[in-house]
Amino acid sequence: MFRQAFNKFTKLSAGLASVQVAAVALTDKELSKKPEWYQHAVRSLETAVKDLSKKGFIESKSVLTEAEDVFQRVLDVNNVEILWRYARLLTEKAELSHCAHEKKELLHEAKKIIKKALEIEPAAGISGLHKWAGIIFAKLGDLEKKCNDECVKKHLKRATEIDAKDQYALYLYGAHLYKLKEYKEAVEVLKKAESVKPGFSPANKYYLGAALKELGKKDEALKVLKEAVALTPKYAFEGKAKSEAKKILITKYKLSAEDVEVKDD
Repeated sequence: MFRQAFNKFTKLSAGLASVQVAAVALTDKELSKKPEWYQHAVRSLETAVKDLSKKGFIESKSVLTEAEDVFQRVLDVNNVEILWRYARLLTEKAELSHCAHEKKELLHEAKKIIKKALEIEPAAGISGLHKWAGIIFAKLGDLEKKCNDECVKKHLKRATEIDAKDQYALYLYGAHLYKLKEYKEAVEVLKKAESVKPGFSPANKYYLGAALKELGKKDEALKVLKEAVALTPKYAFEGKAKSEAKKILITKYKLSAEDVEVKDD
């Protein structure tokens, strides 16, 4: 069960943090014998960690708020698994914020936390840590107009090396390669993401199609871009990517709105 897997964490400090994290080794039967407040502390941390372990993204303010309340109680334990997830949480909050000042503050705090996590990363590496390091550095760089593209590339590449089955890490890495105009490499990575989970995101299809276009592979680009338009967006960034795919089809390839739609066989 998840609680047993989470027991790999190091010994933690005394107090609530110790109760919440050390207790996750308990079985359901053992946990049921503990006081109600103790059970709630453990289950709250489990829920927060599960939410912040998802390979996709979180666009629910309530989920983030609840997780933040739990993580803030255990930040002092200086555990890499807690730290990178908290940095992720701050980044997701920044993405949902409509205030430029708040967005910048959240991303700077996320950067501070993720760097702390990187300092104590185990030798085997943690894919989620590097994926979110890449995301944080990229978002902050875009916001401040001074992105260290090679740093972002390094972390996203490392994330895919550690977990080759994380389609979103592959998508992010491929999209970044596209940004760097490394189109051939971008196509390879984005196709790998599709092989992990076909059609998982219109954004992956968009960048794959756009990269193919840049390589002069018109027929394949047309097919993939039309597939991007046909997919239903799950996240806000996917909706934007779908619109960009449609824009290329209409403005670059001169297709009509009717031709853009993928017809069923």
